[in-house]
Amino acid sequence: MPAFIDSFTIIVREGLEAILIIGAIVAYLAATKHADKVKAVYSWAGVAVIASLLTAFLVEQVFKATEEQLELLEGATMLLAAAVLLYVTNWLLGKMESKKWSEYIREKVGDALTSSSTLALGLVSFLAVYREGFETVLFYKALTISTPDISGVVTGLALGLVVLAALFFLIMKIEAKLPLNIFFGSTSALLFLLSLKFAGNGVHELQEAGIIGETVWNIVPKVKDLGIYPTFETLALQGAMVLFGAALLYLHFRPRKAG
Repeated sequence: MPAFIDSFTIIVREGLEAILIIGAIVAYLAATKHADKVKAVYSWAGVAVIASLLTAFLVEQVFKATEEQLELLEGATMLLAAAVLLYVTNWLLGKMESKKWSEYIREKVGDALTSSSTLALGLVSFLAVYREGFETVLFYKALTISTPDISGVVTGLALGLVVLAALFFLIMKIEAKLPLNIFFGSTSALLFLLSLKFAGNGVHELQEAGIIGETVWNIVPKVKDLGIYPTFETLALQGAMVLFGAALLYLHFRPRKAG
């Protein structure tokens, strides 16, 4: 079940963010009387999906080509995924207010429209979707490394894609009314928890490879599905991440002084 939940969360969060961005760009184009450029947005978004699938293929080839150093590569991949998840969490927290989200879209699309370049607008769409696609590839690789329940991963992915297909048609109609603060807030919390799991599993893989020392610290039980291991190294990193997460919450939601 944890693998299914993680898989479903990853694909829905990453896919939904891409849909939200593309939907917001399309809505912005319609509002600014540039509906003729919508086709380019969808076309470049499709190219980004294909590029993401190619990235997934290349990642698999890298892992097959370096099998003798698999534990090192797996550990590094999970730690990288954890770092990216922290970045995404911070990004989401910063966009929880509708005003900030609108400013983000205007900033991304405004320059392309100012230059009257369909190619520039297409690249905005491509980069917005490919960023999500690259993150998805990275997160799924880390997830398949950290769990033996591949069927749960596949089931979560399949169900998530079905949900995304339904949400795509829905969001194209009602995006302006979506409670972005709830979506961004809840998904940032889930991704932060997933980053803790990847960090714990990543350090453990590097310990297995002999890259990092292992100081047994039996104050907590071993729960691999949650990335929890009874070693000082894994727990220290996760503890530091919790403190970092608390600092992010404070920075984004600290009371603002009037005037």
